[in-house]
Amino acid sequence: MRKFGILIVLLALVIGMAGCVISIPGSTVQYTVKISSAVGGIVSEPGEGLFRYPAGEVIELVADPEIGYEFAGWVTNADIIADVHNATTTLTLNKDYYFVIATFSD
Repeated sequence: MRKFGILIVLLALVIGMAGCVISIPGSTVQYTVKISSAVGGIVSEPGEGLFRYPAGEVIELVADPEIGYEFAGWVTNADIIADVHNATTTLTLNKDYYFVIATFSD
């Protein structure tokens, strides 16, 4: 019966920690960024999709408009983007960013 009680306590700890971030000494915290584009162009650097980078990483963003379109700006929840009005800029990762979108106008 005592072993059963210990298993329940361990299970409760595991369930309770399911949403926690555990930092292992020597490991690097990583953040996720979702990069996409609106109609009229693409993000050529680093590309489009979900990416993971170490905390503090500076990534280059490059948006390329299609013929007949021009870059309009970056729409983002990112705190540290160098220039939202420039098609070539940088983004510093200091948390998860759920959207970094290159927009274009015709």
